[in-house]
Amino acid sequence: MCGISGFVGAHVPGLGPRMNVAQAHRGPDGSGVFEDPPAEVLLAHVRLAVLDLTSAAAQPMTSASGRFVLVYNGEIYNFRDLREELIRAAATFRSAGDTEVLLEGVARHGTSFLARLNGMFAFALWDRQERELLLARDQVGVKPLYYAQPQPGTLLFASEIKALFAHHQVAREPNFAALQEHLARGHSSGTHTAFTGIQRLEPGAFLKWHASTRTIDVQSYWRPFTAHCEQSMDEAAEALRAKFKAATRRQMVSDVPVGLFLSGGLDSSLVAACAASETALRSYTITYPRSENTLDQFDDDAPFAQEMAAALGLKHTEIEIKPEVASLLPRLLRHCDEPIADPAIIAAFLVSQRAREDGMVVMLSGQGADELFGGYPRYRAIAGTQWMEALPGALRRGIARGAGLLPGSREGRAGGMMRRGKRVLAAAGMDARERFLAYCSSTADADIGQVLSAEARATLAGRQSIDTDLALMEASGLPQDDAFLYRDLMAYLPNHNLLYTDKMGMAVGMEARVPLLDLDLLDTATGYPAKWKFNSRGTKRIMRLAARGLVPEKIIRRPKAGFGAPYRKWLRYDLGTLWNDVMSEASVKRRGWFDFAGLNEARKRSQDGSVDLYMLQWAALVIELWAREFIDQRQA
Repeated sequence: MCGISGFVGAHVPGLGPRMNVAQAHRGPDGSGVFEDPPAEVLLAHVRLAVLDLTSAAAQPMTSASGRFVLVYNGEIYNFRDLREELIRAAATFRSAGDTEVLLEGVARHGTSFLARLNGMFAFALWDRQERELLLARDQVGVKPLYYAQPQPGTLLFASEIKALFAHHQVAREPNFAALQEHLARGHSSGTHTAFTGIQRLEPGAFLKWHASTRTIDVQSYWRPFTAHCEQSMDEAAEALRAKFKAATRRQMVSDVPVGLFLSGGLDSSLVAACAASETALRSYTITYPRSENTLDQFDDDAPFAQEMAAALGLKHTEIEIKPEVASLLPRLLRHCDEPIADPAIIAAFLVSQRAREDGMVVMLSGQGADELFGGYPRYRAIAGTQWMEALPGALRRGIARGAGLLPGSREGRAGGMMRRGKRVLAAAGMDARERFLAYCSSTADADIGQVLSAEARATLAGRQSIDTDLALMEASGLPQDDAFLYRDLMAYLPNHNLLYTDKMGMAVGMEARVPLLDLDLLDTATGYPAKWKFNSRGTKRIMRLAARGLVPEKIIRRPKAGFGAPYRKWLRYDLGTLWNDVMSEASVKRRGWFDFAGLNEARKRSQDGSVDLYMLQWAALVIELWAREFIDQRQA
């Protein structure tokens, strides 16, 4: 786990060290720069030592032939098998880790080697002979990689956006299409980011830049949902159980201490059960007092996490989250680079920080299972509302209008049930794909439009926040249910969950791994029929079946519980002063992105319980804090 950056094109003296400083938190154990001004190339690296802690594994790393230079961020879990193959093909190695295996493999086999890499990675390889740069990102985007073209013929790249701003020609301009998506769903989709002109390399893709043409060419090297399972569901579940164990074992390879994120849900409990059979581990979870949960109505994870840790003999630590931690937001948003509107970033940071203080350098996470196995409540909701499509359009639209009469943010269990029911019924008039994306969204476009300034609305020119995701699902060519899973796997997972987990871990120099996104599991699980994953009665059907014998039945039967914070209660009661300060009339008008009266109306209606626009408030607050960190700070 490290930070990489670089540049090809017109030479900029001193750029490499400046880019390293911008993301030094990603690599507290060393740094290096490769620079060849006549060839107009720069590669920079900051290192977090996890495998082969010696200087032999330092980067940038040059191949034995001297032709190729590599900077790399991540872990290749099948590197030992690949190393043996390369040795049989006469390769020699000076180091014991995975970096040199990646270097020699791509040097010998080119981009065909990428599909064989089982791991999480983002890397840059410079071919000194051909004067060609290759950038690549892992299959589902566990590791981030951004790029910009500050002037024609040049290419700048980095693990984090803030490193790109070390170049004086990279502008800090907002991308309102991406900000609209952040207001709707807490993340942007596709290749665009919250900054105009800065893009992300898509998961499972590589990019080439050649000095002769000075243009970029982006291609995909991996695609999910191509395999088909020939077994019965029971047979497949038995095989899946073995794959869970093998994937976790592979991802525990490390020369530094390994710990566990343990929420008490099925996903992290399954990883914990598989990992604890290999070695003694420490686990960590977030908790908060019951009094904090009157409005949000989250399921309480802590008792389940305690029970799982005790059963496995784990040394378990609970971290209590309180409203005061919202003061961390500016710092955390600077690490996120984008305005990720999810209070879960606070929980992820606090767990990462405490684990790092305890000496953990690697942490195992249960992320990815919800996308692979249809675990989110929206899957059950979309399956359970298919009957609506047989109703006349006028009746469906009437149901949607009627949903507006339900209260949206009342306290207590009944209030939580009404809030969720209102959200489901409000989408009754939409077709299936739009309805699914409505369930993915915390805020409707109509409500977003009410809080945007006239100038921001004009910039969007009638654009829908779901346009990018609709196009992604359409381009997939998959059946409807698989298209839903594909959207979550290739857009929501890398641009939201994996992004903030990586950034919050790396903020404290800690590596987060995701065994449930092992390549073997990815290829296997995307080959299962969607009906094995979810229907109107339940989610993660085959995963729950495979978990039997590894995880207690009470955890297997648990519904999905969010890993976050009681932000509704915070905004209603605890963070009023913060809101009034950050979103004051003077501040809103100075920014010019929001309408002050619209924001006040959204807040008033949420406070009186008629609507649930608390996530819209949180997202607006986050965007303003993000803008202060990035848009207002102009220095390189």
